[in-house]
Amino acid sequence: MDKLYRRNQILDLLRSQAVATQLELRRKLAARGIRVTQATVSRDVEEMGLIKTREGYRLPDASAPTAVPAQPTLSMILKEFLRETRQAANLVVLRTHPGNAHTVASALDAAEWPDVAGTVAGDDTIFVATQGPRQAARVRRRIQQAVKS
Repeated sequence: MDKLYRRNQILDLLRSQAVATQLELRRKLAARGIRVTQATVSRDVEEMGLIKTREGYRLPDASAPTAVPAQPTLSMILKEFLRETRQAANLVVLRTHPGNAHTVASALDAAEWPDVAGTVAGDDTIFVATQGPRQAARVRRRIQQAVKS
């Protein structure tokens, strides 16, 4: 289970129900098949900028100047997980560290780039489908630029 997936599950839980304590958060994550230690939950709460109130944990107010973004940017995800980028006709083939392909594919899908028709992710490989070789070349360059920035 990777950090981004776990944190997305935490966000989903907080959006749908009250969570009063970190122990309760651990139990709700465990019910979703995510087993974590107290230290991990504590670190997630702090790094995500979650706020403890009388009603329980909540997401930070997006308008507050001290709000910490709950989601890393596409560039950050690519820098952390991407190992190799190749073009094959109208496909861009991305290689990631094992177990991280779904995170990268999900971030690419969320970016909604017009040249990307869709993604298919395995364990460490992603196929990014485009309309043609020109679009694939553009997507590959854009990914490489995001990693360098």
